Amino acid sequence: MQRRLIATLAILTLVATGVTGCKKKSEEQAQTQPTQSQITTAAPAAPAGGQPAASATATTGEQLFKQHCAACHPNGGNTITPAKTLSKKAMADRNIKSADDIVKIMRNPGPGMNKFDEGMISNDDAKKIGDYILATFP
Repeated sequence: MQRRLIATLAILTLVATGVTGCKKKSEEQAQTQPTQSQITTAAPAAPAGGQPAASATATTGEQLFKQHCAACHPNGGNTITPAKTLSKKAMADRNIKSADDIVKIMRNPGPGMNKFDEGMISNDDAKKIGDYILATFP
């Protein structure tokens, strides 16, 4: 019974948000309701010469996680694939044990997750997100 409920909720979530809707919804919220840190902290302009763009105005792993990941991974969960949480045990079961492993998943995700390339999230910011996930979700 519980599996059927979880499956139904997952399907409803997919229908409601679409496979790529999480990122879009998160960006719309960020545009309509900027946080105080987004108002007071300006990101430096990306240098010329094809360097990846800096991630909006967020500077900490927590801010970056909230900006790019929290819509689909609230409190370390997973709205698209509930079994694939951000808990250390669940990630270790999938051989994800370091921030670099998390960055690899962000760059080349499986079905249902948005791809976050270097143009969207710099390598430094992606590593901050990975470090935040490892430090935050038991």
